[in-house]
Amino acid sequence: MMSYIDQLVECRTPVSPGTTCHEVHELFMLDPDALCVAVVEDDYVAGLVNRQDFLLRYTYQLGPDLYGRRSITHLMDAAPMVVDAGIAFEDLSDKIGGSRASGLLRGFVVTVAGRYYGVGTALTLLRLMLDLSENRSAALEVERLRVEEANRSKTEFLASMSHELRTPLNAIIGFTDFIASEPFGPVAPTKYGEYITDVNASAHHLLGLINELLDMAKIEAGKMELAEDEFPAREPVLQAVNMLKQQVADAGLTLQMDLLDETALIFADKQMTRQVVINLLSNAIKFTPRGGRILIQSDRLPDGLRLTVSDTGIGIPADRLERVLEPFEQVENAMSRTRPGTGLGLPLSKAMVEAHGGTLSLSSTLGEGTRVDIVLPAERIVMARLGTINAA
Repeated sequence: MMSYIDQLVECRTPVSPGTTCHEVHELFMLDPDALCVAVVEDDYVAGLVNRQDFLLRYTYQLGPDLYGRRSITHLMDAAPMVVDAGIAFEDLSDKIGGSRASGLLRGFVVTVAGRYYGVGTALTLLRLMLDLSENRSAALEVERLRVEEANRSKTEFLASMSHELRTPLNAIIGFTDFIASEPFGPVAPTKYGEYITDVNASAHHLLGLINELLDMAKIEAGKMELAEDEFPAREPVLQAVNMLKQQVADAGLTLQMDLLDETALIFADKQMTRQVVINLLSNAIKFTPRGGRILIQSDRLPDGLRLTVSDTGIGIPADRLERVLEPFEQVENAMSRTRPGTGLGLPLSKAMVEAHGGTLSLSSTLGEGTRVDIVLPAERIVMARLGTINAA
């Protein structure tokens, strides 16, 4: 809501240029709340008298004798700050930002279409600022509660929908797995067997998308919980690689590992750690052309442990490095995207790493590849002894 200067105007009766300094002195003495008074002639501003400045000069030594019968023009500010009543309060800082900034302390004159309307002071300005601050705080609190309620509703909706979708999906997966195992004999014609395999793969893909959406909803609602345990740092990496090795082979890629040995232990959520590696490795597979290479390596740092997943893929433009860490952002735009996915893999991985007190960072060169570095803090390291395994 826009606020305007007319909200802080004191509509005080001005004095004319012919008013004597003695009369202005009497005016200030009779009205202790008057911090300034405008000097106006024919409705147009001629000057401004600041109470403090005036009284200091007027009462100094022979001030009354020197100025008592003289017109106020001798002690007024002939070039006061003049502000139009229609100016937005938010724009007043531009008005007082120049050499006349001191005018804010002396007071200022408010006009309408150039004609005198009233005066304003630092005190009235402060009062309006406090009112605005209180109003904005109240509005922000209302908006915060609205957003929290919307997040709660979204989380409940996603949780409910995920259950409703998971139940039939699990049934589809179970039955297609059962049929594919051919317990009652070969599926005939054989083309039906191919369809069953496709249905099973599609159901698994859809279930994965639902799980990602639900995980992101939990993270945004602050409901992600860690099931922490002690285990070798390389264990979830090897599990993830074993799960995706067929995809690596089908994509025509080379996978290399250079990992700390089994004595390098960490205290973390194993399932979540494995999911992070799966997400990063899946991205590397998805965006690396046939014949490319993926490298997974881990090493000790003075302040923790680092896991790196790098590839020789298509890379990420520099202006999108930060954006791909936001939910539903993708490397390719919606018009040219050829790889399936929700765009949640990196944001989910980042949130899961940060839940462990760690960091996830990206570096990439377009057309050359991408590197993702995960660093877990020292307090997550139980014990580590350098040693590596190599696998092609």
